[in-house]
Amino acid sequence: MIEIDGSCGEGGGQILRSSLSLSALTGREMRVTNIRAKRRKPGLMRQHLTCVKAVAEISGGSTCGAEISSQELVFSPGKLRAGDYRFAVGSAGSAVLIAQTVLPLLLHAEAASRVVIEGGTHAANAPVFDYFERVYLPCLRRMGAEVTAVLDRVGFYPAGGGKIELSVIPVREWKPLVIDETGVPKAARLVSISHGIDAKIRDDELAFCLAALDRPDGFETESREVDSPGPGNVMFAELEFEHVTELFSVCGDFDLSRKAVGERVAGMVNRYRALSAPVWRFLADQLLLPMAIGAGGAYLTCPPGRHTQTNIEVIRKFLEIGITVENRQNGQYRIEVKQ
Repeated sequence: MIEIDGSCGEGGGQILRSSLSLSALTGREMRVTNIRAKRRKPGLMRQHLTCVKAVAEISGGSTCGAEISSQELVFSPGKLRAGDYRFAVGSAGSAVLIAQTVLPLLLHAEAASRVVIEGGTHAANAPVFDYFERVYLPCLRRMGAEVTAVLDRVGFYPAGGGKIELSVIPVREWKPLVIDETGVPKAARLVSISHGIDAKIRDDELAFCLAALDRPDGFETESREVDSPGPGNVMFAELEFEHVTELFSVCGDFDLSRKAVGERVAGMVNRYRALSAPVWRFLADQLLLPMAIGAGGAYLTCPPGRHTQTNIEVIRKFLEIGITVENRQNGQYRIEVKQ
């Protein structure tokens, strides 16, 4: 049995999600203790419990400790099974994070699968669906994955109620992923979406963001009302290049002004452009597991955060694989995954 201390490193839910995926893929039983020990409310929340149940169902596994607020979980995986699945968080917990947890399993199943996930699609502290569709999935497709994702309904915090649908075909042959440069710029967009709030808030967010950008020229803007079970707002900037797309989002909240939303998005864009590393820290973290179970590869990124460092340690618990982090001494780092 592999022992995982959930209080190590960043001490959040990612440790659990990565461990679940790797346990199911390797067939190795695991115990996770101190789950989400460094969060304000430690233990399993609805989103994490849904991840556990989803992985157990897809892998034919069994669990002990799978209940709300539990800080210890034992997971014994079985055999991966393709099929039609439906998972509902029952809150605004991230449907996208659940998708990222189960995708590696379905890419190794024996047949095609369809998955419907209900929960939050545009909420704080998780990738928004637009990021999942236009940043994360294109990288997986370059690695050999055949995955499509459809947003059926937007789910904002706190009501949730969003719905996404995945179609997954198992990988026939994994390919290494290498991203050492962005390539030529193709498009730049600023988008603000909302439901049930004054449209002027969206327009103001876009205006504040443009004013705070170091190089605002060339950005298209879009303000859009969307259908959702509850009110909410998200603004994001999308930078599309020849070899990679990056997207930076901020969720509106009652204690966050429209000026702060726009300026935070602009700040992330300015930092990304100034460093000239194609892969930002969120994508750098999320690419590690699919590269480790696939054909490896390498990418140039910003200084890795605790999420990335923790994810590397979790992967090493399950796989005998080489992961190197090279400091280029110019603010850039090259992370390489060797099979």
